[in-house]
Amino acid sequence: MTEKLRNEDDLTGVTRLVRLEIANARRALDGMGEDPLLAVHEARKSIKRARSIARLLRESDREVASLVNAAARRAGHVLAEARDADSLEQLARAMVRDCDDDVARPALSELAAQARADRERVDRETAARQAARALDEMDRALAGLPTPDDAPDVVARGMARTYRRAAKRLGKAQSVPDGERLHELRKRAQDWRYQAIALKRAWPDEVARRKSQTDALVDLLGLHHDLSRLARRLDDLADADAAIERVEARCEALAAQALERAEAVFGDRPKKVKKALKSGFQDAG
Repeated sequence: MTEKLRNEDDLTGVTRLVRLEIANARRALDGMGEDPLLAVHEARKSIKRARSIARLLRESDREVASLVNAAARRAGHVLAEARDADSLEQLARAMVRDCDDDVARPALSELAAQARADRERVDRETAARQAARALDEMDRALAGLPTPDDAPDVVARGMARTYRRAAKRLGKAQSVPDGERLHELRKRAQDWRYQAIALKRAWPDEVARRKSQTDALVDLLGLHHDLSRLARRLDDLADADAAIERVEARCEALAAQALERAEAVFGDRPKKVKKALKSGFQDAG
């Protein structure tokens, strides 16, 4: 669950939220011995949330914010192999269960077996230690991030930047709706989603109006990303054309749904949204 501002917080409480998400990631990693799949999944989510929320403070000190962001990127990156292997196996097995095509099923079954073998080779304990060190770096870098005197303006500009970047990625994905561009849109939409939840107590109407739409958008783009990865892996197998065709057809349908929702969330002019955000957060601060 994304950490949120408390009722008694003003917008300077954003730094506290980042630290809480770092602590959540550490607790998840501590559970690696009990349930490694869940530990990696929960730690990565907390790291992503910490990184997204920290981006709100970029304008308070760009150099320090860059160090915080780089440490968060390293923490997430070392866990990515484990999470990707886990999710690919789960998705491949789900596709096998749901597949009613006798021609496509063998390739999907073979990929599921490969994904399981890949998952079993991942050294999660080493990845967890490396991630924990990166979280320590992030915590130290965060200590150097000054608390802004004009917190409402800094946070509003941070969220406006997130919106602007998402709108830009939307334009590129609309021109060429391939896996890479849709994945970039997903990352920016995810930032917006986490930031909106974190600032729920303070958010202006401009954020609230888009938040529920972003939930569904991120889910659609996440499934599209996983299926795109699955299609690329199928391409390495013999006699996989039927399975690839099946997966790609589902990707096309998901892309169309996602772009329609993304237009509803990120289709306004960024300058208009920035103005509304600055007005709303000044009132909240």
